[in-house]
Amino acid sequence: MLNMFIAQTKAESIRIVRSPFFLLFSIAMPLAFYFLFASMYGTDKSIESTTWGVFSLMSMTAFSLIGTAVSQFGIRLSFEHQDGWVRLLRLTPLTPAVWLGSKLVAQMVIHLVVIVIIFLSAGLVHDIQLTAMQWITCGLWLWIGSIAFLALGALLGTLKNANTSVAIGNVLQMGLAILGGLWMPLNGLPTWMQSIGEWLPSHRYANGAWNMVAGQAPEVMDFIILAGFGAVFMIVSVYIFNRREAV
Repeated sequence: MLNMFIAQTKAESIRIVRSPFFLLFSIAMPLAFYFLFASMYGTDKSIESTTWGVFSLMSMTAFSLIGTAVSQFGIRLSFEHQDGWVRLLRLTPLTPAVWLGSKLVAQMVIHLVVIVIIFLSAGLVHDIQLTAMQWITCGLWLWIGSIAFLALGALLGTLKNANTSVAIGNVLQMGLAILGGLWMPLNGLPTWMQSIGEWLPSHRYANGAWNMVAGQAPEVMDFIILAGFGAVFMIVSVYIFNRREAV
């Protein structure tokens, strides 16, 4: 069973890395946005007790991981449901637990790779001044916090119509990014958008990293909202999956 799990995790990891959508939307686009914003506002400009270069780096890394969880995980799950791959699993020794678990582990491995690539790229090009501890703690926060968005991806993956999941996934990714303050600081948005944004998991996800680079700890609400949304997404997705399997 362990060998099967390791082999499936390796296969899933290779599949993700080889996808042109992964390279475009998880690496190239977030980096392009980061360098664009950094050149527009200046990496040394002060913002939220830090600099724009550091603030935007955490924002775009969060944006990348949210998109990876939604598209590379959630939408892919929906296509596999639609194409009958899940039904085919019943004819193989691969259990649903190993199949889904390997996907989750593979995504977490890929998320770690994404964090390293984006951090290294920004650090080398703009000479970002953070302590070793800040690099590590911010990376760990973003890595572990991405589990909440994998849960959202799992919920999206329960949709039977893959085209619908693509449309919803794109709206979710952009909505969470804009309303969460990842592209523009939340205090620069209209009041009604701020009222919504401060309760979104995307804002709390990035806010934890913003606090860390400013020399503070993540807020209690960052933990509560991230964990709460993640738990709800996972419980609902497991319920739908089990109900579908029982039919």
